[in-house]
Amino acid sequence: MKIIKSIKSLSGIVMLFIVSLIIPSCETLKDDPLYIGTWQYKDKIYSGELIINTTHTLIITKTTFHEVLIYQRDNSNTVMTLMGLKGDIEINDNEMTFKVSAFGECLKDEHDNCTSTPEWFAKGTETYNDFLSLGMQESFKGEFEADENYLWLLRDMNNDSDTEDNWEDIEFGRL
Repeated sequence: MKIIKSIKSLSGIVMLFIVSLIIPSCETLKDDPLYIGTWQYKDKIYSGELIINTTHTLIITKTTFHEVLIYQRDNSNTVMTLMGLKGDIEINDNEMTFKVSAFGECLKDEHDNCTSTPEWFAKGTETYNDFLSLGMQESFKGEFEADENYLWLLRDMNNDSDTEDNWEDIEFGRL
């Protein structure tokens, strides 16, 4: 009789375990926050007769970000230059904290032309430190608003106490 009760108890525990694996938790049933996704902003820079197209792409997950800014001459597929940042992100209400773990710059092709793919330089490398010496920050905060189609992001990326610099006040569209 004790063996039968033990088997029933054990089978009950096994069934609970199986059910817990099959049925998703409440956490996994929640929709992702609206800020999660791939976002893009395009602009033109006019310098005399030269027109430069910029494409700013930002990918945000629950814990990371990946951001690439590409500069191209107007009416050309040739990439002039690019800059990238990637790292961890923390969200608190409508505030994002970006913690950079790598900076990116042009990855050259076999003809020494800039591609649209960044070459990443991790924290501690000489190139990473060069970006810091140019005024880039390892950590910066920003405010955001997001809906299904747009992400408005206001950041002080160089920690100069304002958001007046290029790329610090952007309304991205969802890709």
